[in-house]
Amino acid sequence: MASFVVSNDDVKNFLTSPSMNDQEGIGFAYATDQEALARLIPAPLKLMAPVVCGYVVHMGKPTFGGPYLEQSIFALVSYKDKMMGAYPITLLLHGPGAESGVIAGREGAGIPKKLADSIDLRRTDDTATATVVRHGATLMNVSWEKGELNDPSIMKQFAGQLALGKEAEMNSFFYKYDIDQHDDGTNHFNNVQLVATQLRSLADQVEPGKLTIEMNSTPDDPFGELKVLKPLGAAWFHFDTSVMFNTLKLETVDTAATMPKLLTGRYDRSFFNPKDTAYKI
Repeated sequence: MASFVVSNDDVKNFLTSPSMNDQEGIGFAYATDQEALARLIPAPLKLMAPVVCGYVVHMGKPTFGGPYLEQSIFALVSYKDKMMGAYPITLLLHGPGAESGVIAGREGAGIPKKLADSIDLRRTDDTATATVVRHGATLMNVSWEKGELNDPSIMKQFAGQLALGKEAEMNSFFYKYDIDQHDDGTNHFNNVQLVATQLRSLADQVEPGKLTIEMNSTPDDPFGELKVLKPLGAAWFHFDTSVMFNTLKLETVDTAATMPKLLTGRYDRSFFNPKDTAYKI
């Protein structure tokens, strides 16, 4: 019988070893303005290159809900010059399992996730396209054409993660925080911590190709802030497995300096500006 009360075993199994298996779609990279990208990276992380990376994929078999489509853009960063990895700036999700994916990522791991209006991913023979729409605006158009990369040197940065049949490990950096409600009803952020989540993935399909990409902005999702100066390349890929297997708590950071760089990826402007709203029937 269904009940609002679950067993202690259910509580213990909440988000145990989240895994995003059967993951397929377009990965891409393009050169952008270094100053514009660097200003989005909270300390103590440091930008490694003026390159925006990302993907639009179908998550076929997540362990925490139904399948969904996901878009991401991230930067390559370092921590104290001894640990390297990805710093995700935003992820948008759409589909049957999207709500579960947002909750698991944002509340569970500190990942900047929101729901999209729609994400369309299509492949026909040796070409593929992806379109991301939110609040009625097209934020991203991506196309891949199998063949030569726009800039073949970019593949060196991703050779480890996209090695066929070889399990690869990658770090992703996130900021986790608490939201406390005070006696007067106001909410405040505190206990902001930088963590590194370690991901183990197995690629069984990688097809490099040419990238064409367009980025656009809305007040809630300013994708166009990261201008496309030069497309570097794309690949159609499939991960058989992709498992978060370890989280490292790195350090507590300054709340006032960090939170302005975190809100847009996680919440719309109406959360902090009551006059910023929209009406649609």
